Amino acid sequence: MTALLDSAPLGVAVRIAGIDWSAMSEDEGRRLREFGLMEGVEITPLHRGSIFSRDPLALSVGRMRVIIRARQAAMISIEAPHDASGVSEPKPA
Repeated sequence: MTALLDSAPLGVAVRIAGIDWSAMSEDEGRRLREFGLMEGVEITPLHRGSIFSRDPLALSVGRMRVIIRARQAAMISIEAPHDASGVSEPKPA
């Protein structure tokens, strides 16, 4: 089951299931690829900009921390990460 990154819980690792590259500009797509945001990559949403806004969204991508706009996060579908056997990890309580 997939969801969108803009609604992902903070502090929980997720895997990028897909990115709607056609919904963003060429520059936005290039920037996300430079950050390492591609299908199959595990990321962790860390925090959002403010109490009144969900923009921007800070992510952990490998050893990097990157910031993306909520609009861009809404173009990224996510799923639960898988271990080496391909079995989904249990969801946090």
